[in-house]
Amino acid sequence: MPALLISMALGLLFAVLLVWSYAEARRQFLLADELARVRENGRFAMALLRRELALAGFHGGLPLHTAVALPVTVDGCGVAARWPLGDVDALDLQVGYAGGAPQTVTGVVLDCLPAAMLQRGSDLLAIRRTAAEATMANGEWAAAASGVDRGHWYLQIRGQTASVQWWQAGRVAAAEAVPGSGVDYWRLLARLFYVRRYSVTPADHIPTLCAAALSPAGMFSHCLVEGIERFHIELGVDGDGDGVPEHYVSQPDAAQLRRAVTARVALLVRSLVPVPGYAGPRRYRLGQREFVADDDGYVRRVFSTTVGLRNLRPAVAWVRT
Repeated sequence: MPALLISMALGLLFAVLLVWSYAEARRQFLLADELARVRENGRFAMALLRRELALAGFHGGLPLHTAVALPVTVDGCGVAARWPLGDVDALDLQVGYAGGAPQTVTGVVLDCLPAAMLQRGSDLLAIRRTAAEATMANGEWAAAASGVDRGHWYLQIRGQTASVQWWQAGRVAAAEAVPGSGVDYWRLLARLFYVRRYSVTPADHIPTLCAAALSPAGMFSHCLVEGIERFHIELGVDGDGDGVPEHYVSQPDAAQLRRAVTARVALLVRSLVPVPGYAGPRRYRLGQREFVADDDGYVRRVFSTTVGLRNLRPAVAWVRT
């Protein structure tokens, strides 16, 4: 009998160790899987924001002295300023959304973004630019283009800046689509980047980087990367005009925004599901700001980079034809 009891006890101990080993192996596999996902999502989101910031204010390679005209009112976002089809800055932001109607540094109320879905504590970023490549250059369509997308906005340049206007696409004149015509078309890309509190439905609680983009019917939102819990942008301000930032500001005013020559971007990226038994750091630095996370088992990492703002300049004319 004692031998039988000992055998049973050893068998039970072995079973417990086996179950524990399986559970621990499964937990380590889940941790490694979520860490890989966090790294992948963080790098993708950072590459996306880095490119958008680097091209903010790019308007088809126009020189800085290009003449501007007063804009027309076109449906966009912002009751007063009608972002982005208004006489507004190509780069704008709100630092640390705290609730209510979102409002940028320059005072634009972003009424196209429902407050209920916005992640508090994260920044909002508004960027206006054209595509990096012309849809039509000197009368010739780009390799991937056979025409303009009807209803979308384009920068139309005639005769190497002899005539510059924004045009809502309809039909391109036959005389323009001829090699050597001197006419260029550059597609407008105007987006508001924000963190939504959920991915697909409010019940999933997965913070997600999204963008509201200008479309023929106004602003259309689509989501880009899951697990982005916060993003924060600090601007390097050039006070003496030498193109070098003297200092970085976490909460810029409108004047500092317009003297910015670099941007520091920080992302806080979270796993999509909690890892049982995981207890990571709870305090995270995003530039000059600190975020304290809950003890909730989610894996988190911070990604950061610095971007040169080489294309910022006064807005060009907005004309409906």
